[in-house]
Amino acid sequence: MRKRCLTKPNVSKKVDMVIHQCQEEIKSSLIEDALKIFTAEHGSQWHDRRKRDADEGGLDFSHPTIVSHEDKWIAGCLMQCVYRKNGAIDKNGWPTLDGLVSLYTDGVNEHGYFMATLRGVDRCLKGTSKKYQIKRNDAAENFEQCEVAFDVFDCISDMITDYCSGQSEHEH
Repeated sequence: MRKRCLTKPNVSKKVDMVIHQCQEEIKSSLIEDALKIFTAEHGSQWHDRRKRDADEGGLDFSHPTIVSHEDKWIAGCLMQCVYRKNGAIDKNGWPTLDGLVSLYTDGVNEHGYFMATLRGVDRCLKGTSKKYQIKRNDAAENFEQCEVAFDVFDCISDMITDYCSGQSEHEH
């Protein structure tokens, strides 16, 4: 069996170029949101609101990566920002097949890697679209964008890891 994934993709360089800017955007957004909530609720119902949100069950997503909802949301918002700054998001805020494939395969000249990434991105986008009942013609809400971006990133990472380790079913 031939070795796979000998060339490192440029995706980590592309992430490094925008991650600090994305972190600042997320931090500003979180501070603004917290201030709005505090002002609207005068701070006294903050705990009750978070408990109510958790009790509604809307936050219970089955996913192989175990992280708290807050960590998943922040990581997803960072990935959404990275995707946006690398042209992998459409006008409605959803990740795109061509943008993601371009981001994850940039710098790699291995046909098998490209095809595995294409299949993986396609499968991950279809899976998250079904999971979140995405209507691609509708504008994404901020919270949706972050959760979708996290799941897409996690899924694509798993698919690429499977391919590079020789565990995927496709050998060409």
